Amino acid sequence: MRPAFYPTAAALLVLLHLLLAGAYSVWNPLGEAPDEADHWAYVVYLARERALPVGPQQTQSKHPPLFHASAALVASLAEPSADFLRPNSDIAIAPGPTQSPNFFVHTAQEAWPWRGGVLAFHLARGWAVLLSSLTVAAVYGLGRAALPQRPGVALLAMGLAATLPEFAFIGSTVNNDGAAALFATLGLWGGFAIYQGGGCLRSGWWTPPALGLGLLAKVSTTALWPVVGLLIVLGAARAGLASGRAPGGAWPAAVWRTRPRWVITGPAVFVPALVIAAPWWLRNWRLYGDPLGLALMRATVDERSGGWGLAETGWLLRGWFFSFWGKFGGAGHIPYPVWVYWLWGALALAGLIGLVITWRRERGARLPMALLALAVLAVAAGIGRYSLIALGTDQGRLLFPALGPLLLLLALGLAAWIPARHAHSLGAALIGGVALLALYGLLGVIRPAFGPPPPPTPGEIAALSVGVPITFGELTLAGRQLEGDPVLYWQAKAAPAQDWRTLLRVVAEDGALVWEWQRSPGYGRFSTDRWPAGTVMADRYEVKWPGWAGPGRYRVEVGLAPAGGAFVLPNGPQGIVADSPYAFLGWLERP
Repeated sequence: MRPAFYPTAAALLVLLHLLLAGAYSVWNPLGEAPDEADHWAYVVYLARERALPVGPQQTQSKHPPLFHASAALVASLAEPSADFLRPNSDIAIAPGPTQSPNFFVHTAQEAWPWRGGVLAFHLARGWAVLLSSLTVAAVYGLGRAALPQRPGVALLAMGLAATLPEFAFIGSTVNNDGAAALFATLGLWGGFAIYQGGGCLRSGWWTPPALGLGLLAKVSTTALWPVVGLLIVLGAARAGLASGRAPGGAWPAAVWRTRPRWVITGPAVFVPALVIAAPWWLRNWRLYGDPLGLALMRATVDERSGGWGLAETGWLLRGWFFSFWGKFGGAGHIPYPVWVYWLWGALALAGLIGLVITWRRERGARLPMALLALAVLAVAAGIGRYSLIALGTDQGRLLFPALGPLLLLLALGLAAWIPARHAHSLGAALIGGVALLALYGLLGVIRPAFGPPPPPTPGEIAALSVGVPITFGELTLAGRQLEGDPVLYWQAKAAPAQDWRTLLRVVAEDGALVWEWQRSPGYGRFSTDRWPAGTVMADRYEVKWPGWAGPGRYRVEVGLAPAGGAFVLPNGPQGIVADSPYAFLGWLERP
């Protein structure tokens, strides 16, 4: 590839990520990403109150506000709100036959054309996509600065960042991980630019604001500050060795003799970064007694109560591996098929072996490789330390401040296997393959997981004549089956205009309530205001019997109400009690 084509290829890769992450942003249902609803609540608060929250009422306010405040400005072009996010009572991390993977019931309010709070949410997601696209460009800059003799490796790493499924997924949601990845990558790029420039700040002039803004995006980005400091010192020493100011070519002597340069450059980098972050630190100190607000953090996370050992380390590493490549949903609980992770594992193994080969072949690449690996280890160590306090840290997105060095090392290792004459064609094929896996993640994993439940079988449809229909508002209970666990068959003769909720009750003969469950029919996977005319939904229940409920027979009753509204009175020839919102369906026998 001619040198002049590299900028064009880089621009195309940014565009590719913009399209890919944009597709995730549009087609992944709102709120269905890790902590996204809580991050959105923080954004809405900032947009409405024009002030930072105090205390733990906004759980994500433990994070610095840069991403959330900027997203609030963008979202304020519409009307930020969260009232359209309707919790799904049937959410399960490992869904059973009467459960679903979606945290929220997604109603017709979220359909195109977007309005109000939905439009504001999509605007905030669009801002996140822009930040993740800038991160892709920054990965290329980092690669050119860290490995200036290997522009193809920088381009391959950029391509992997552009198409990595988990980054397209997280980078398209209301979440500060994308902003953390951007500023961390920019800061490390600046550190390597200063290193290549002999420890002079002008070579990486953007480093101070990148580090300061990174801290205001997410505290975990500070793990890279010592690496940047080391790059400044080594850059000055490298320049000293090149100029002959260090006798005998000794690194320790070069470090000592060039101290005037790095003693000046270091404060010139870190003091402005600290000044940028100082208002946040001082506010935390005033409100919570420490600059990082650890008291607030502890009040908003699930704290770890046990110790740490090999089992916990294995859990953390497994979680990082699988979810770094791609696990979707609000809790990272929707995985690819197993065969996809075998592909990722083979890719990672090839990259690791290739790094060993490169280390032995290219002495000049050893120091950049070591520094990139140190950056990865610094971020991993920071998350590992946080894992001693909090649960739920086994998510690969938490490693995104090290996204650039991770993918550069992977690209460098993979390049060891690719013949130079085929480097560009095979690199493009690899990027294309990862892009296809990312599309499969969206269209073959996410979309089916949040799609409607399977329709009733022909045999079930034929049995709908059993039982007398009962009409509730816009829906008709066309049939029911009460042997074993109950199944209700709801029918919409015309397209409903409302998001309805059923309430199934099991009542003892003496009137004591034994069990009840309220839900959107079909486990919350297909809200009724999206049903076309003629829809029939099989609504299956699993009764949870309390320990005190002994043998006998129990009444089964059902009611229907619009979400957040009052129950409507049923209309039917039997099973109807005057002025009661519940229709009697029959008896459950418990042996």
